[in-house]
Amino acid sequence: KISKFHSTMATFSFYITWLVSWQSGSAYIDLIRTFLEISALWSLIRGKWLRGSLFLGLAIGTKWLSLGSLAIYALIFGPQIIFPALLIASPWFIIAAYFTRNPVYPLFEPFLSHTLPSFTELIPRILFSPLSLTRPVDDFLTPLAGIFFIITLIHFFYSKGNVRKISLLGLLGILFSVSLNPPSSRFMLPFLPALTISTMYALDRLKHPSLNFFKYVLLASFVFILALRVIAFEKYIPFLTHHQTRDEFLTQMSPKLPDTFIDSDSFVKDNLEGKKIIIDRLHNLYYFPYDFDHTSWVEGDKGYDYLVTVKEDPGNLNMELIHTNQVGIQIFKLK
Repeated sequence: KISKFHSTMATFSFYITWLVSWQSGSAYIDLIRTFLEISALWSLIRGKWLRGSLFLGLAIGTKWLSLGSLAIYALIFGPQIIFPALLIASPWFIIAAYFTRNPVYPLFEPFLSHTLPSFTELIPRILFSPLSLTRPVDDFLTPLAGIFFIITLIHFFYSKGNVRKISLLGLLGILFSVSLNPPSSRFMLPFLPALTISTMYALDRLKHPSLNFFKYVLLASFVFILALRVIAFEKYIPFLTHHQTRDEFLTQMSPKLPDTFIDSDSFVKDNLEGKKIIIDRLHNLYYFPYDFDHTSWVEGDKGYDYLVTVKEDPGNLNMELIHTNQVGIQIFKLK
């Protein structure tokens, strides 16, 4: 058990982070994956391995990266959880295989070949994991993530039982996450609870007066991140008060949304209704107004009326460029 103070600090250390704060105001799936994996951890710690498998299977169906989590959980809690988890996730495997012929699409697809770093990149990331947790600077988990990792690493060698398993989960999860490209704190989010629990458990057992300084640093970190969130929230006010349309807001944010489809002048909405559309080089397609296919799962452009893309040289295509909006989205008419 952990004291109420350190339990509260563990909760704050997870929720009052830059990543969790902004994801709570968005539709990102990483928080759902994290919730399911936390539920799996809670179940497995209580000896409910079948229930834990259920949650891991749902997490896999939510995001394929949870296959890595399943491997880590199986290493720590036993291989008996693997088959039930994969069975629960099987509908997603079947759907992916039916539409793409790859049951774990988009894993192992050519356009994701860059997701694993080279050996020379990987070793420094692992050896300097506390530093890797702060990269990239504009996407960090928390200013104290590196310190949490170090405390958990030390605590692992002195802990026993379930606490040791939680520590190992946090450590292996972070090592798995920093090995992926491009670096992103979103990959680490499902393992942050284990890291914070282990850290706060260790601090709860230590009574040295110098730890009071660390508590003040922790509180200062919370205040710092909350202040940043208040400042960052200001940009949403015109949109939330209906003084700005969705596309106007997205256009304003376009420098931070590379290769995202934004219909800044409503050309697609006003002119392409009922047309057969194929999209290339763009992602984050939540805002596309009509049905479409994407070159990541469709080969060739025969049978389509329009191509929507970005950063394409018109001279390379046997198509007519009919429109380019202010954020660079190009509309080609197929000949």
